Amino acid sequence: MIKLACMTWPYTNCSFERALQGIAAAGYRYVAFGLPHEGKQVPESADEAEAATIVQLLDRYGLTASMLIGTSWIAPGQPVEHAARLFAFARRVGAEEIISLGTWGYRRFPDEPLDADEQAAADDAFTTQLRLVSAEAERAGVTVTLKPHTGNTATAAILRETLAAIGSPAVKASYDPGNVRYYEGVDPAADLASIAEQTVSLIAKDHRGARAHADFPIPGKGEVDFDAIFRTLHATGFAGQVVVERIDGTDSSLDADEIDRRLAEARTELIKLLSSTGIAAD
Repeated sequence: MIKLACMTWPYTNCSFERALQGIAAAGYRYVAFGLPHEGKQVPESADEAEAATIVQLLDRYGLTASMLIGTSWIAPGQPVEHAARLFAFARRVGAEEIISLGTWGYRRFPDEPLDADEQAAADDAFTTQLRLVSAEAERAGVTVTLKPHTGNTATAAILRETLAAIGSPAVKASYDPGNVRYYEGVDPAADLASIAEQTVSLIAKDHRGARAHADFPIPGKGEVDFDAIFRTLHATGFAGQVVVERIDGTDSSLDADEIDRRLAEARTELIKLLSSTGIAAD
């Protein structure tokens, strides 16, 4: 049975506790976090005291941490000790997956990509850093996942090459069909196959419209073929987690009550889609 989780990202303008309250009320049991709330990074220090406070909040709302967003902690230029601290924090709050972006592929999106030399330099620095980070992940017993977001994770084939260059069993793929469609203009249902075997989580982000058109509706209401995606994953024996990230469509000013409503609808839609492909969700 896979875990159906929700990121706190939609509630970035609300407190972290309000995010947990809304996610729990929408019916989710698992939560992903690691981005700012009301301008304050969560986690901020990632020390034992902060972990204990967050565990108390999770318990209050009947939630389990399933994923942390770790991009800023593990990126090139960050001391590897920062990654080790985040991984220890993850274990304390119960999360086994730390998700990250790869390199950025543009000087200005969508029409000014980095030139080949600039991209190669950025990719090399990232690979070097992730080899160090992956050793810490192996020691901590956590998995780092990379998700499509231009650059060295832009598509499934490029992401597969990046994972091979890092060469660690502690670094896997988290597939984001909405990003592949939005940033690359590529059909994610066709793209997924080449990375499906290494995919341990799916960001259930939908997209509507042409490349670079910012419209991310409730999953199942846009143009991503989730039925095909879930069938591809099911064929690999996928047993990871499916994570809701965006439900805002074209409106970035949703209030908390509307976010609550849309997240509940997203959960209902995803359970139906998963069930139709033979995947049970918790």
